[in-house]
Formats: sequence, C-alpha cells, structure tokens
Amino acid sequence: MKLSSLLTPERIFIDIKEKDKNVLLNFLVNEIGKIGGIDDIDALKKEVMDREALGNTGIGRGIGFPHAKSSHVDSLQVLLAMPAKPLEYGSLDGVPVNIILFIVAPVDGDNNEYLHTMARISRLLGKNNVREQILKAKTPEEVIDIVANNEA
Repeated sequence: MKLSSLLTPERIFIDIKEKDKNVLLNFLVNEIGKIGGIDDIDALKKEVMDREALGNTGIGRGIGFPHAKSSHVDSLQVLLAMPAKPLEYGSLDGVPVNIILFIVAPVDGDNNEYLHTMARISRLLGKNNVREQILKAKTPEEVIDIVANNEA
C-alpha cells in the first residue's frame, strides 16, 4: 500500500499552532478520533505517550515520527502535521521538528504492513528535496501530490 493512499486532505494539517510536543500529540490523537475507527481515545493517548516515553521519536532532520501499536484502532491510521513554527521535540540531532508523520496501527493487524509503511515514510522523508517540497506546500492536496510523485 502506498503512503499517498493513506493520506487524505482531512489527515494533513498545515500551520498547526500547537507549540508543545505533548499538546500536538494529543491533537493528532483527537483528529484520528474524529475520522473514526477508535474505540477509546484516552487509552490511545496513553499508548502514544507511553511509546514516546520509551524513546523519543524525533528522528532528525526536522522530522517527528510518533508511532504506536494499539488495541484501540481498527485499521492503520496515518496523519501528517506541519507546525507553523518548528517545534522543540527533543530530536536525536537537536533540530526542532517541522514535519510530523504520525502512525498508529492495530496490535493484531498486519505487522508487515505497519513496518513497511514506517520504512516507506522513513525513505521518503529522508530525501531532502521531498522534505523541502512538503514544507513549501500550501494545501493538503499539494502534500498528497508531492508524496505520490516521490514514492517508490
């Protein structure tokens, strides 16, 4: 499954005003809740925060990659957010985050799909030109086009 097929305009947030990592993660979980497929938002928030406590998901180069497996979602969920201003995230390289790709998958779902999706995201966002294009995008549709045009 291609990443572009998992992203829809309602799953992309440009110029997010949240200035705190935990507030932003809560926002993203709430947005997944609005889309549907979650049976317990508070439990999912706890799972996401517990995963973050295991190890920071700021992977460097301005990318935050929060992810979790959850018994409270029924399908793979992906959101992309770009803060209005780079967000202090505690990343490995110390660089504030300006692209957050959030992924949650069912615990008993296809683990290969989850791992392959994470790998595709890492490869895609590892390309400087793709990150730069995404950061210049003005609409969710532009982000989807950029992702689709750069996927392998």
